[in-house]
Amino acid sequence: MSSITEKSVEIKSSGKKTGLIDCDVHPFLSDFNELTPYLDESIQKIMGLGKFSKGALSKQNGGSFLFPTSVYGNPLASPLRADAYPPNGDLPGTDPDFLTKDLFDKSNTTFGILNAGHGTMSAYHNVEVASKYTSAVNDWLYEKWIKSDLRFRMTMEITPLDPDLSIKEIERIGRRPEIVGINMHCINIPMGKRHFWPIYEMAEKYNLPIVLHPDTEGTGDYAASLGIGPASTYYEWHSALGLVAQRNIISLVTEGVFEKFPNLKVVFVEYGFSWVAPLMWRLDKDWKSLRHETPWVNMLPSEYIRRNIRLGTQPIEEPTRPKDLVSLIQMIKAEDMLVYCSDYPHWDGDDAERVFVHFSKEMRQKILFDNAKSTYGKL
Repeated sequence: MSSITEKSVEIKSSGKKTGLIDCDVHPFLSDFNELTPYLDESIQKIMGLGKFSKGALSKQNGGSFLFPTSVYGNPLASPLRADAYPPNGDLPGTDPDFLTKDLFDKSNTTFGILNAGHGTMSAYHNVEVASKYTSAVNDWLYEKWIKSDLRFRMTMEITPLDPDLSIKEIERIGRRPEIVGINMHCINIPMGKRHFWPIYEMAEKYNLPIVLHPDTEGTGDYAASLGIGPASTYYEWHSALGLVAQRNIISLVTEGVFEKFPNLKVVFVEYGFSWVAPLMWRLDKDWKSLRHETPWVNMLPSEYIRRNIRLGTQPIEEPTRPKDLVSLIQMIKAEDMLVYCSDYPHWDGDDAERVFVHFSKEMRQKILFDNAKSTYGKL
């Protein structure tokens, strides 16, 4: 019997050029105790897992470990699709076999990239605990999901508050062929700062794009700000996420990250994308009059953005005239920047058959397959 790695190579070399690459599929833990086989007892004790569970004081301040959950509660009873519950009655996104039947088989998916959906500790104040939890999540994802179906690929999580620990984690598992990206999560340090450059150096070396996905915004001590301050509601938080992406793209371009790491790709998933047009226009305009402040920025900012930034399509913006969105993409030459994301099994996910009906055949081919293939270099 061939190994999972050998089978993956067989698919990669099969020459198949059509189908669909879904860049945002979410697996969930049934229970945090699923991680206990991957955590040493000292961390289990801190987190109150397994035999160290002490739920009696879990709702009292200081009584027990509290996972850094979002303060913006989803208004729905469940943020997950009601039609995605597996036959065993567990939560959507917890059964690999059901997910492949419910999503991959129906959508003719060639590869689905898993981004852990049950939360991150990237902005958590104790980086030692956060890094051990992060490694456990990576190992759980690989053992339970990647080994279950040849179409699964995954992003690995790191601890962005500590670049040294992040590098160790990349060195530990980053060469596995099924790991195709680094899910960094954003913290309250702009992404262009040199704090992150050792991570970018490793990402370029390992041919792994950096992926940003909402999770830490409002969910940790070192959480990223939503522009000018905290939101009051989930609606306000959800609508403001694009500001986080814009601020980080400005930082990446003006700090010279893409001059230092010209082959680095950064993928923003679930931040929307129509805002990139005025962002390009403003950056280009200001560069023409203020570029003496950033002499290391040698090209128009819009050229760096087209070359190095990729944007997930979900949640897609919906103008009154759908054709206007197509015109906007063509206007700023963003056809090569967009990668398809279903966001399964979240309730606000996008169906590939429905959201691109107004797009040309050539544009759909790029968004549904070609752009992801060239962005995630190990696919």
